[in-house]
Amino acid sequence: MPDGRIASEGVLRFGVSYNDPYGAIWSSISFLPRLELSARYTRLDGVSAFQDVEGADFGDYKDKAFDAKLLLLRESRFFPAVSAGTQDFTGTRLFSAHFIALNKRFLDDVDVVLGYGTDRIDGLYGGLRYSPSWHERLGLVLEYDANDYKSDLRAAESGADEKVGGMTYGVEYRMGWIGAQLSYNSGDLGGNLFVSIPLGRKEYIPKFDEPAPFREKRRQRAMEAWRQDSRYGGILLRDLEMQGYKNVHVEISGGVVRVNLTHPRIFLMGRAVGRAARTLLLSGPSDMEAFHITYTRNDLPLLTYHFTDLNVLRSYFNGEVAEERLSQSVEVSFAAPQSGRRHAAIEDALHQEQVEKLETAEDNEGHLLAFKWEDRRLSSLHVVPFNVRLFVNDPSGAFHYDIYSLAQYRKHFGQGFFLDSGVRFTLLEDVSKVTQASNSELPHVRSDIAQYLQGGRLNLDKFLINKFTLLGERVFSRVSAGYYEEMFAGIGGQVLYLPRAGDWAVDLSIDWLRQRSPDGYLDFRNYSVLTALGALHYRMPVMGLTATARGGRFLARDNGVRFELKRRFRSGVELGAWYTMTDGDDITSPGSPDDPYYDKGIYMMVYLNAMLTKDTQAFASMSIAPWTRDVGQMVASPGDLYSLVERPLMLDSSEIGPWTDFGK
Repeated sequence: MPDGRIASEGVLRFGVSYNDPYGAIWSSISFLPRLELSARYTRLDGVSAFQDVEGADFGDYKDKAFDAKLLLLRESRFFPAVSAGTQDFTGTRLFSAHFIALNKRFLDDVDVVLGYGTDRIDGLYGGLRYSPSWHERLGLVLEYDANDYKSDLRAAESGADEKVGGMTYGVEYRMGWIGAQLSYNSGDLGGNLFVSIPLGRKEYIPKFDEPAPFREKRRQRAMEAWRQDSRYGGILLRDLEMQGYKNVHVEISGGVVRVNLTHPRIFLMGRAVGRAARTLLLSGPSDMEAFHITYTRNDLPLLTYHFTDLNVLRSYFNGEVAEERLSQSVEVSFAAPQSGRRHAAIEDALHQEQVEKLETAEDNEGHLLAFKWEDRRLSSLHVVPFNVRLFVNDPSGAFHYDIYSLAQYRKHFGQGFFLDSGVRFTLLEDVSKVTQASNSELPHVRSDIAQYLQGGRLNLDKFLINKFTLLGERVFSRVSAGYYEEMFAGIGGQVLYLPRAGDWAVDLSIDWLRQRSPDGYLDFRNYSVLTALGALHYRMPVMGLTATARGGRFLARDNGVRFELKRRFRSGVELGAWYTMTDGDDITSPGSPDDPYYDKGIYMMVYLNAMLTKDTQAFASMSIAPWTRDVGQMVASPGDLYSLVERPLMLDSSEIGPWTDFGK
């Protein structure tokens, strides 16, 4: 039964439970300090699903449910904790309930709960939990179960109509992140096993494999010597590139050195720029008066650090001055368009034979097994032998899989031009067992996905040209043409504007698209569409929240608005959800003419930096969304500008800034 408490902010839990006739996979997250969200995927034993669908092989009935609980009042000396919540508030609502619950702790060991519910929770309930001080991992629970099992879906078939609720006895045990619970009620045993992950930690594993910052003292030469002999510039280039910096460009003008660079592995921009600044102090000209470092992504210049007091910078690296003193001597500004230009004469002189041969080959931390080759610019070959896509809740089976190998090649031509390509080879799949054709009345922009996965073993995943440009200070653009993804090809672009101050941004994406044939090669279906979506992004940095509203025309020629909300926790994990309302009027079940279906889903993105022994920008992601819906759909972006610049530019003022881990 629900109580009046929520877990500590940022605690993410995954678990499995069984209470005859219900088995569930579940997850919960304390999304905000007073808000806890939960999701469950429940199996009803003995209740068959899709009996009226020919060829269906779904097995027992399964249902998705989402819950929310809001902490109204925190516990104090005289008052209890008070929460209100709702269960299964969207979708089929088989387990719908609303409740209010109070918790009060007595004598430090006893926690008492009293609650009242409606719908499936039938009236008053309560209980107590005894957590002995002499064994903090152990808990004993006595609870009154007020669920109305007899009203559950097809309760007579599942046997739920024989459950009487009433007094339930339980025992709990916690060990670190892992917890287990056993319960007994009227002859029935139940169990729950879960893991709790605190997302508020900066890291879970120390970075003991991270290379140390550059500390080798070079015999430095004056600016004039650099101009006369390119070897000195070559040494600087080598020192930076041996540390993993890519796309390094150097300009010497008067007594100032200007450097453009990026680092595809180091997670924080301040750390990457700081390490480069340390290298310039040790390998740069001995008489330079100042230097400027511009950090780039996809050839887009983002921020420029202007170092004009090199004595303060040296003192900072020597541990003689604090970060606050350093920040007062350095100006950090949005990069100007000219900072991204390549200075051909200087670059041609500096990049000599030993630098040109530099290549790296390394495993990619985002996969169990992967191979990646990169050159000193931004070209790369990435091979991932095993990838898995999972699909759930199709009538022909509750679970489908697609296991494939993926090879991606990226060629950087310079000045923001990239060729992005990828091929996919199917190793093993059972999506071909899907026999039910889509009955969507909208253009089948997504609902024929099974046909695309059945098209053949070798498929062209993407093949396109991207051009990234900084049009003006804080104005970014992308132009794309080619095969965007497995289902659509086209031509289009995006423009993004960031304000000089503030945490909002706007962008506009326009794409003319044609639907690809399911054979996986170069043919097309007779369907084309012009999509246009404007987006407003607003961040609440102290809480790590980003809200986005996208409005315009979607893939199925439906018009409407898509709302997105995500939170990034200190560990780098992002959790988010979206809900789309359009005029598509999707009446495919459970939609109806009076209540059309609207696209929605949840997702999680895990930046692996907090979990590995070496700094990385690699991430893993997953989402839960209907895979046979056409309403409110968007094409896969060839390179979304907001995703590209959000993390390095729109920084969290509470924890992350341009000086976070500077040079460490």
